[in-house]
Amino acid sequence: MFRYIKKSLVLICLLLPVFPGAQTLKIWDFKYTDPKTRKAFDRVDHLFQDEYQGIQVEHTGFFDQEYIPALRTALLAGTGPDIIFLHGGTEFVEFSSYLAPLDLYLAESDLRFRQESLDAGTLEGAPQKALPLTIQGFGWYYNKELFLQAGLDPENPPMEWEDFLETCRILKDKGITPIAAGNNRPLTSEFIRRSLIGAFFRKNEIATFYKEARGVSSERFRTIITFCKTLSDSGYFHKEGLFRPYFNFAVETFENGKAAMIPGLLSDIAHWKNFSDALGADNVGYFPNLIHPDMANPGVQLLQDAGVLVCINRSSLYPDEAFLYLEHLFSGESQKILTDDLGLLSPLVDSRLPLEKYPVLQSIREAMVNTAPDPEMYVPSVFVSDMQYRLDDLLINTGEITVDQYLIKIIDELKLY
Repeated sequence: MFRYIKKSLVLICLLLPVFPGAQTLKIWDFKYTDPKTRKAFDRVDHLFQDEYQGIQVEHTGFFDQEYIPALRTALLAGTGPDIIFLHGGTEFVEFSSYLAPLDLYLAESDLRFRQESLDAGTLEGAPQKALPLTIQGFGWYYNKELFLQAGLDPENPPMEWEDFLETCRILKDKGITPIAAGNNRPLTSEFIRRSLIGAFFRKNEIATFYKEARGVSSERFRTIITFCKTLSDSGYFHKEGLFRPYFNFAVETFENGKAAMIPGLLSDIAHWKNFSDALGADNVGYFPNLIHPDMANPGVQLLQDAGVLVCINRSSLYPDEAFLYLEHLFSGESQKILTDDLGLLSPLVDSRLPLEKYPVLQSIREAMVNTAPDPEMYVPSVFVSDMQYRLDDLLINTGEITVDQYLIKIIDELKLY
């Protein structure tokens, strides 16, 4: 049925420019405020408008802190966009009741996703309500030239727990900032915390990590929080970065060769392509995680099977046209733009990586053999996420609370869940 509708829409769209009142698809996106991302998506949007000339795209970007409150208000008021970008996990769960089922569209579509990625866009026993635009994860990128300057082996990254701390000490003693940081809001410490949870805890423990404070009450979580505090207290984080945003200050610090390491992403932004283009493709190394004797899965790659989800508002006046846009995102032309310009790692089964041009991708591909789920997928509410940011700020940035006070506060709050 959708194939027939799609063909009909193509014919209608070819005729619509003759008449006034072309349809407008409204897209809301938390990535679009980044200049590189906006430029790439503008190209994708223009290709769509060229193919469907009776459909205009109105793409609106929001800064991270503004997005969810604005989206929540618009959906409650019935004025939400046609196409919605969401993170997986808590955000998707919160807004799933506002999203249109996609099963009938997918049944007649040629799109083929990794099943694990597709599962991120549905709740158990419920219809498919989102498509995965990217896969996502965290790991450590490092500057091989700065390692050499410090007398460190650039081909032997410091994955062992004590080796990592010793590497940070050596780098600092040589006048090199060990870790590029952006901790306002506290993302550097959050990325490290989430990655270490993935390594210290088993998959079934990660799934219940926040329930009744099970995970946060453990000694293993204390080890993680103490480690993050140690990195800050020892001056291993970029001092100024503790009070600056991650996605510009930390990333620019690393790309400009002013810090030796950064906890970065696998896809979208702050990743293999950005860093390789800035520092030289042969100058960027990668390791997925640290190794500690108490870890359940030492050195594991933290992975979100869907980093970004794209969805259709169930109240959209143009659901068929909206799905045409979703299909367009996964077309060969669009995927090439998103990979070449933004470094997107696609969840499509036939996606390919530019391994020859970007050698660091070989390390990432090897790391992907052993993965752990991201604990963020199991955060019970946006309130809990915001609470962790506030506590990280007080513990790591300003030093106003101790590790004990941090743990007491978060455990007390999580008893409700």
